[in-house]
Amino acid sequence: MDARFETHMIEVGITQATPIQVATAEAMAAGKSIDALAPTGTGKTLAFTWPILPRLVANDAEQVLILAPSQELAMQTTRVMREWAALLDLRVLALTGGANVKNQLDRLKKHPEVLVGTPGRVAELVDSGKLKLGRLKTLILDEADILLQEETADQIDHIWDAIDNPEVQVAMFGATELNPAIAAGLFDRDFERIDQRDVPMPTSIAHEFWLTATDQRAKRLRQLAAQKKFQAMVFFNTTKQLKITASYLAHEHVAMATLARGDSSSTRQKALEDFRKGKAKFLLTTDVAARGLDIADLTAVINFDLPRDGETYTHRAGRTGRMGKAGQVISFGNDHDLRDLRRKVAVEINLTGKPGMAAKPKVALEERQLKETEAKPSASQTAANDVQQVVVDKVETQVVEQRKSSPKPVKKPAKKVRKNVETVSRQDRFAKEKQAKRKHSKNKGKPKRFTGE
Repeated sequence: MDARFETHMIEVGITQATPIQVATAEAMAAGKSIDALAPTGTGKTLAFTWPILPRLVANDAEQVLILAPSQELAMQTTRVMREWAALLDLRVLALTGGANVKNQLDRLKKHPEVLVGTPGRVAELVDSGKLKLGRLKTLILDEADILLQEETADQIDHIWDAIDNPEVQVAMFGATELNPAIAAGLFDRDFERIDQRDVPMPTSIAHEFWLTATDQRAKRLRQLAAQKKFQAMVFFNTTKQLKITASYLAHEHVAMATLARGDSSSTRQKALEDFRKGKAKFLLTTDVAARGLDIADLTAVINFDLPRDGETYTHRAGRTGRMGKAGQVISFGNDHDLRDLRRKVAVEINLTGKPGMAAKPKVALEERQLKETEAKPSASQTAANDVQQVVVDKVETQVVEQRKSSPKPVKKPAKKVRKNVETVSRQDRFAKEKQAKRKHSKNKGKPKRFTGE
């Protein structure tokens, strides 16, 4: 390794090279064509940066071309290589789609030694005659398994035709194995396989599964946003679901950024910048947009949508716990999803959750069951009540039947009490009434006499 690189390693706190960096150093420095495989987050960018930069000649036109599947990965690689290239007075230029092509052309006229770009933009510049690759010494495919698929494979084939130099070194790096016949047929050569996937690297990544209903996943994110010093990259299978969730989180005033296909280069760059600076709690993204991204000290990765296969899970999980640091992978889903995921991946996934969150549904269920138990009699109580009711019904029936069969009591006619009424003639009665009237008329108006009674 170049002595200037060794000094800078100490300055930035790198104590030792990773297994993939050690395994590829000699072959890369010797100009061999290799197919290098290593887990995500093991330092593959530096694995090709350290050996090739010292081989370059300053001010001698374009000598290295690195292709990446996304703008974000290309820009990330550019930042890493510029840091080390500056020690050797070498220049690095990014050629990505979505960026201002005029600015790129102006910088391209200065003929930087290292080019980092996406296949679409590089192929476009080659077609227009603005980019000449005749002096190229090394072609590197970062995340080769993605680049050599469908449309991008055709673009790379077009770029390779423009290079037209069988002596050019071709180095492929990735975490997923590629069919050797594809690369051999495209570049017309055999590649030396350097496989470091089974070499363990010190790491501490907790893989967790949180039982969550589909319509409750966004609320889970809102709850996680309340945790201090927590930041996560959230993965979606579709851009549509990503935007729906982003709208919900924005309504809930959760600081987040989105990284999706179709966004402008400046929008995507600002999203990454906000996330790296901690201004955004979540970075909502898809697999293609986030492939190969390196976020320093990323706390966690969240699978809002479960990955479709084990390889995708591996790439997502590789965004956290990088370079041996601690990390957390959280997946949302139901019991069936958990069983399916455990079949796909070779890591231990624990059924767990945030303290106080996973237990709440269970506690609520137990409380509800207890209330139902108190309100609803047990089976033995129900049986006893049924027997008691049968006895009561039988007794009531016997009483009713007995009443029906018993003779009705005969009521005796009430005896008429004859009062001894003194018989008065009609003439005498009229005489008495007349006498009373006369007496009343005489006393009319006179004060009543007090008798002392």
